[in-house]
Amino acid sequence: MAHPYCPDVPTLVALIRWRAVHQPERIGYTFLADGERDERNLTYAELDRRARAVAVWLAANGAGRGERVLVLVEESLDYLVALFGCMYAGALAVPVHPPDPARLARTLPRLLTIAENAGVAAVLTSHDVFVASRAGLSEIPVLARAAWLAVDTDLEAQQPDSWVDPQLGPDDLAYLQYTSGSTATPKGVMVSHRNLLHQLTDFDTGYAHDPDAVLVSWLPATHDLGLVYARFMPLFIGMRCVFFSPVAFMGRPARWLEAVTRYRGTHTPSPNFGFELAARKVTAAEKRDLDLSSLRVVLNGAEPIRQESERLFQEAFSPCGLSDTAITHAMGMSEATAKILTEPIDRSPARFLTIDGPAYERNEVVVVPEGTPRSRQVASNGTTLLDTRVVIVDPERKVKQADGRVGEMWVAGTTVAQGYWNNPEATEAMFRAHTLDGDGPFLRTGDLAFVHDGEVYLTGRLKDVLIIRGQNHHPQDLEWTLATAHKAIRPNCAAVFAVVDDGRDQLVVVTEVATVPLAEPAPVLAAIRQAISEEHGLVPTSIVLIAPRALPKTSSGKIQRGRARELFVAGELDIVARWDA
Repeated sequence: MAHPYCPDVPTLVALIRWRAVHQPERIGYTFLADGERDERNLTYAELDRRARAVAVWLAANGAGRGERVLVLVEESLDYLVALFGCMYAGALAVPVHPPDPARLARTLPRLLTIAENAGVAAVLTSHDVFVASRAGLSEIPVLARAAWLAVDTDLEAQQPDSWVDPQLGPDDLAYLQYTSGSTATPKGVMVSHRNLLHQLTDFDTGYAHDPDAVLVSWLPATHDLGLVYARFMPLFIGMRCVFFSPVAFMGRPARWLEAVTRYRGTHTPSPNFGFELAARKVTAAEKRDLDLSSLRVVLNGAEPIRQESERLFQEAFSPCGLSDTAITHAMGMSEATAKILTEPIDRSPARFLTIDGPAYERNEVVVVPEGTPRSRQVASNGTTLLDTRVVIVDPERKVKQADGRVGEMWVAGTTVAQGYWNNPEATEAMFRAHTLDGDGPFLRTGDLAFVHDGEVYLTGRLKDVLIIRGQNHHPQDLEWTLATAHKAIRPNCAAVFAVVDDGRDQLVVVTEVATVPLAEPAPVLAAIRQAISEEHGLVPTSIVLIAPRALPKTSSGKIQRGRARELFVAGELDIVARWDA
């Protein structure tokens, strides 16, 4: 059946070309350079012209069809031009956040891993990043050999009218989306145009998008939710996208909701921490000027969802016109292009279950009343749509689990990407899984989940599970306990993991404090020990308090527990205080 707002096209390139012909002066994208009123607009005609110019340069510099191109551009309209320019050339964009000059030791290794794995032939960047990074990065062989273009200053010399259409089809790759690296070394997910157009059709279903809608986002385009939903969905529908950088949001969270108010935003996504940050940081004076009555969908996804965070957000912004049906849940991952599961958007409130903690540690789901001692709350992520299929599987025995049993979530369908670039072993392990009865192939998500009343509830990551004295413990639960243990602790800025000592897993807690120096660390350390003991029956081996913003996170705010563990073992954490058993 024909889509009401998207023409029948085989690729995103064909879609932009169609919009440039039929809606040339329509504003597709608005970037707020300062997160507020410094507005930069991009029409479909201008996007098409500039993307053709990039493609001409790439073809002339040996980075045409099938070649990989590092997109090293800050959040901006130029980022979109670079990304789509790669598609226009038939090259594979490799989007990577530019390295932070002040944190090169932490940000450069990931970039180098990606560049070497992809074997990039060219680098698209901005003038500022070029000046700041070229000298240092040019010492790396793969980048020294690459051609470099600053798309914001050096594009005018190109001739867009000399562009040659690469005649891409739906099964051609669109780009490589490197995984966030929150649990492992980043791997390049191969996303085809068929994956994208199917995903966008799926994600649009039931979400009340239309050409008059406005999507407002601060999510980075280097993350699958920020890219596929917050950048590609507006193009798919022909609606306006208003976006700004995560740095601007973190600097003043009210900017997010002020943009919704100013542009009459209808749809906006955020990870869970964004809800809590906005609820805690937006002042009463800032709230007085907010009008959130235009919002149809406030999407909570990309990290574990907490009911308390949503409650705080709803209470904070209901007086500003926020509908009690606006908040909804979704779940996805790069390996599935983006979204896998969504809740109905008209549900009020979003659905949570309270389950028995001890039973859960045995992979059993027992629903109990809210407030029951040693219980935990888990969020529904809804159901699949179109041809996407989910099964819950015992990860060791490869046996499908009945409803009410916890296992690993496996996924099949057109939305599942084509595998990992230049990594056949990982592709076989993750994208070609079969159950014991031969059903498959499935994508192994690494997410723990269960089904209750036909809906999927995510509970954590398989590789993050801690086994202490024979019992399973999920780090997200312990980290949530930490958030309210003491007022000096920064919420959602903790990592809990295990280190092996004398053959046994020992529990380590690392958390940021709100300010430094910390006058009296002893009460904070004691409060953490007490909270973890009372809530989980555990005694940490080590508790480490670190400086604000010292905890390693991905660009979308996901905690990198593996990296935190590496820093702890190497003695490289920015320690404020420490306690050892």
